[in-house]
Amino acid sequence: MDELIMIVFVLFTIVLLLTVSMTLAALISTIVVLVIPLVICTIALLIALRIKYGSKKDPNEVSIGFFHPYCTAGGGGERVLWCAIQSIQEEYPHVKCVVYTGDKENDEEIFNKVKKTFDIELGRDNLEFIRLAKRKWVEASTYPRFTLIGQSLGSMILGWEALTKFVPTIFLDSMGYAFTFPIFSLIGGSTVACYVHYPTISSDMISSVKSSSHSFNNDVSISSNKFKTFSKLIYYNIFSKIYQIVGSFSKLVMVNGTWTGNHIRDIWKKQFGLDLFIVFPPVDVKGRKQLKLGWMDGTRKNIILSIAQFRPEKNHQLQLRTLAHLLEKYPSHKQQPLNTKLILVGGVRDQGDRDRVEELRDLSKELKIEDHVEFQIGISSDQLNQLLGEASVGIHTMYNEHFGIGVVELMAAGVIPVANNSAGPKEDIVRHEDTGFLASTVQEYAEYIHEILAYREKYVEMQKKARESTDRFSESNFSNQFLKYMKPLINQSLRNNNKKRN
Repeated sequence: MDELIMIVFVLFTIVLLLTVSMTLAALISTIVVLVIPLVICTIALLIALRIKYGSKKDPNEVSIGFFHPYCTAGGGGERVLWCAIQSIQEEYPHVKCVVYTGDKENDEEIFNKVKKTFDIELGRDNLEFIRLAKRKWVEASTYPRFTLIGQSLGSMILGWEALTKFVPTIFLDSMGYAFTFPIFSLIGGSTVACYVHYPTISSDMISSVKSSSHSFNNDVSISSNKFKTFSKLIYYNIFSKIYQIVGSFSKLVMVNGTWTGNHIRDIWKKQFGLDLFIVFPPVDVKGRKQLKLGWMDGTRKNIILSIAQFRPEKNHQLQLRTLAHLLEKYPSHKQQPLNTKLILVGGVRDQGDRDRVEELRDLSKELKIEDHVEFQIGISSDQLNQLLGEASVGIHTMYNEHFGIGVVELMAAGVIPVANNSAGPKEDIVRHEDTGFLASTVQEYAEYIHEILAYREKYVEMQKKARESTDRFSESNFSNQFLKYMKPLINQSLRNNNKKRN
């Protein structure tokens, strides 16, 4: 195997050296002569790798490999993962589930954390964790520049490590690492499926660069420079074409909502109802709805609650600035009876996230609102339920949030949301001025929050409507929809295995 790889490398080097001194005519003829053996060697290499790794699949079992390098992060994406596995375990107890993860906790610690964070009890008998040592290659901090292509190519390194450790019957990516698809499809011979939370690149991202707008993925040093903007546009357009190619390897694409679905349809050229389906992510709606509404009896305090991982795109800074504006414009929120407080709840994935939390603490001091701000990192489901039962307003500030699980949790718990006026919350979750509010600016957020807290009696019905609207996002609904679209792949794999045994 190593010899074949070396042959391909040597041939490529020879082509590169020869082209430097060739005339155009000679170059063309040389390309024709050398490309053919290069293509043949590449095909031979793929065939050899397919034979080597494809044969490692156990013919006596059907397995599903879930590619989720951050399985203990504790966010909405992880609830999707664990609910999906629980659904498979209940419907197909003899199908083996494998989770590829870069987390270092032992199996028992992961099981306990899933129970503590999501109140989900997983079976131990048909679930295995494959530890990956090369997770650093998919961390954004590894790529200060060219992050998209860096993380994507890095995911191929991580995907290769995963493949060499276990080859599943069905490979299911649940974190958005589409560049792993061809590795498992071409080399592992696995059937590829995916659950997409958001596209790696979208037309909105390209439009943001084209309009020179500053955002978390378009640094001001680029947005203010025409040459850099033009170069980044070329980079994004080339990347989107490659993204389309790798996405074509997935036989089944499930997306978390309308916004994501529309972008994936356009980029990957998939068709709704054929190989592309909306499966709303699971939210603990049942558990949250057991919390007392208590809008006018004193149960609900003047707490603004944020539920979001501490990632840059979540825009927690906007939440702090909203509170600062609220306290400045309406000083009554600084003291009783209002004494309004903002509580930020979320998980952290790595040191970058932990540093971000410290930066937010510093910002709260700079804005002189630290006495009205509280950070809750990695809390249990019981602790979160307590906060959801006491809060009155929920704040969500991510622009173009692919879905917005935190918003649904707020609504189901009886917390009136003030969410960003874009993407998931706007298209699938919040009906403006009926089940909550949609805002874009600091001023809009602050005004809606003040209105809710200062004039509670006006929003009794809104609280009830918000809760009633969340049934479609329940865990049971997710399980039914997830199994509905996964069953054809699993059943076909079971039939294929039976044929091989017979």
